[in-house]
Amino acid sequence: MYDCIIIGAGPAGLTAAIYLLRENKKIKIIEKETIGGKITSSARVDNYPGFTSISGSELADKLFDQVTNLGGEIDIEEMQSIKDGKIKEVITDEGRYETKSIILATGTYFNTLKLENEENFLGNGISFCTVCDGAFYKNKVVVVVGGGNTAIINAIYLSTLAKKVYLIVREDTIRGEKVNIDELLKKENIEIIYNSEVIKYLGENSITGITIKSKEETKDLVVDGIFLAIGQVPETKEVNKLLNLDKYNYIETKEDCKTNVAGIFAAGDVRSKKVRQLTTATNDGTIAALNVINYLDEGV
Repeated sequence: MYDCIIIGAGPAGLTAAIYLLRENKKIKIIEKETIGGKITSSARVDNYPGFTSISGSELADKLFDQVTNLGGEIDIEEMQSIKDGKIKEVITDEGRYETKSIILATGTYFNTLKLENEENFLGNGISFCTVCDGAFYKNKVVVVVGGGNTAIINAIYLSTLAKKVYLIVREDTIRGEKVNIDELLKKENIEIIYNSEVIKYLGENSITGITIKSKEETKDLVVDGIFLAIGQVPETKEVNKLLNLDKYNYIETKEDCKTNVAGIFAAGDVRSKKVRQLTTATNDGTIAALNVINYLDEGV
């Protein structure tokens, strides 16, 4: 019997684990893929307090070391379902575990184009976060893929750093706030290519270009980097019948990270909120853990 099972070993889950372990709670941490979460794919993190610059993988290693130094362990298992009750049960591909409480910190995954060699270029020419990685492309040529507000904002931001920005849009129009569209259209170093899609990445060890296709032609563009802005998907399919989700399938909570089910909390990017940053993920992990402690102290 565990006091808490944390599902997801990204910054939110690991922060929650630190707080719970310091309170001598018996916990189990489950992660299905990468310890550290999406942050490990960032070559450089310059906006996390306490570090002038640190790689995402190094930061994840430090979080991991802090958890293990407190006696925590991370099990590579995939959560399949949750059974609610006074005592809850987490079912994974490795077993069934009873627990008094649960923190869901499963995060999100970025939509990708599903093209050949895409995984090899992630973090090595293909990025998702302009604030994190935009500085690497100062005075270079970059591509933003997407036609929504996020893509527009990304292109505007990159235009202040890069020599040239291509915005590849599948449709014949862009969709976003008027103020952002107006600003985008004023940028002389942004070229919008409508009715086109990326069909191939070019390069061996790193991105050197892309092939795009429209109704009229197929052509190559020489670029130094690609930013995908085609959406994120929350990892909530295993709990969509148990928890209240918003229209985008993020878990609905208030700022206390409590879900509609007593004893189940959500933290990090999987939670419905406006800002998804490394610092807000660790903030959620802290809040969720403290509320778990209060929940346990009240008695289950």
